[in-house]
Amino acid sequence: MDTDFTIKLLKTLPHLMYKMFHDVKNLEIPQTAGDVKLNKTQQKTLLVLFSEKRLNMSTSCKILNMEKGSFTSVIDSLIQLQLVERQRDTEDRRKVHISLTEAGRKLVTQRMDVIRKRIEHKLAVLSAKDYNRFINAIDELADITEKLGEK
Repeated sequence: MDTDFTIKLLKTLPHLMYKMFHDVKNLEIPQTAGDVKLNKTQQKTLLVLFSEKRLNMSTSCKILNMEKGSFTSVIDSLIQLQLVERQRDTEDRRKVHISLTEAGRKLVTQRMDVIRKRIEHKLAVLSAKDYNRFINAIDELADITEKLGEK
């Protein structure tokens, strides 16, 4: 692997994520006192937990590229909003697992259709051939990512 490839990799994936998701606006939580807006880190956390079901704090930090201290604040805020819950591992009390509450799952489910439509709108500029290449590339990346594991 040469330096040019390394630079291309480091540049392409973050740019792709930005171009696909930078305008996915706030998920709104209806409350009697008005709507509460979530920041992007809270939103990403909810989406990751939605896709992974239950994660320990360390793995969540790695996925979201955050330090544990900063991430604890995010989780605390989501717990306060009753969107996430924290559970101690029954086997190893040092481990803490986090998952969505029913309210958190409901919120993400409601907003997933909006997110899907925004992604479809972004991809609408692609030809049918490029669209299929993109979908196949994402499938390949997901497969390779799984093979790379947590090493």
